[in-house]
Amino acid sequence: MRELAGRLSALDPEASETLRVIQYFDTLVDGRVGAEGMLRGAAMLSGAPVGHRASAARRGRVFDPNQVAGREGTPGGWPSIRLADDGVVWLERAGAPHANDAMILERLAIALSIMAQRVDTAAPTRRAVEILMSADADDAQREQAVALLSLPVHATIRAVAAPMSVRLKRAVPHATVVTRFGVVRAMVAVGDERMPTDRAGIGIAAESVLDLRESWRAALIALRLSDAVHTVVRADDLGVLLSVADAEDQRSTPHADVEAIETLRRSGWSEEVLRGIAAGSSIRSLAVTAGIHHSSMDGRLKRLPAALGYDPLTAAGRTRLDVALMLHRLAHTRFDGDV
Repeated sequence: MRELAGRLSALDPEASETLRVIQYFDTLVDGRVGAEGMLRGAAMLSGAPVGHRASAARRGRVFDPNQVAGREGTPGGWPSIRLADDGVVWLERAGAPHANDAMILERLAIALSIMAQRVDTAAPTRRAVEILMSADADDAQREQAVALLSLPVHATIRAVAAPMSVRLKRAVPHATVVTRFGVVRAMVAVGDERMPTDRAGIGIAAESVLDLRESWRAALIALRLSDAVHTVVRADDLGVLLSVADAEDQRSTPHADVEAIETLRRSGWSEEVLRGIAAGSSIRSLAVTAGIHHSSMDGRLKRLPAALGYDPLTAAGRTRLDVALMLHRLAHTRFDGDV
């Protein structure tokens, strides 16, 4: 790293300074510097006050480059990066930001996360949850995970999926899991206790405490079907639609009905109006939702059969449209870790 930084200094001074920032925090991590040392180091490196708040329930501390004692502070409108479990770091630069401010914050966040993992007594629990949700773990690993979590053998066990933004109100076995739909929180729920109420997908009951994989697949489907109205979706309530959704997940390309919904969305049809059609709402009601005159809505409805390939105003067509809308949401819902 030192050799590369030296070579870059003559070619690209800004890139060289970026590498020095990385090298600086790598040195702090290797030296097992504590959180306060990390923050003081970041303040000295940036020449500006740097703040840290471990969680929303705790007070933040700000460390100035030239002051021994820290002071209380909040992120406010300062440039910041959110950490796991609602932690945050920020940099209080008066005036225009410097070229490496963003990099300093990023490397500080990474360094604090590494430090937290080293002293994290809950790490084995999270690893056990990951194993139970994994399709690759073997039986021996699953048995060890069940033993570590002390899960009851005869109780009803379910996997629960939730966005990372959902805060747990009670102690519950959980882990951060990277899926092909984004980063989500995986939880193991015993019975109906400790279920999230903010937003979640609740899987089917596992046939065996050793096999939560199917429950986890169902929980991910249920979570992706949740919205602002239906914040918590239980896979059990989906019935046969769970099998339809699971089959769609296994397809390499979207169904033609799902692609037709996407084409309509791009041409100005809103999901709210399309759901109103599937629910059998009146033309006037649909027009109010769309913000257009009812005669204009009537004209748009008459063109829908040609666009969809079926008539959504018939009973069978409404059912088909409703399922297509569900599968469209399933195909396009993603989680970036801060939903």
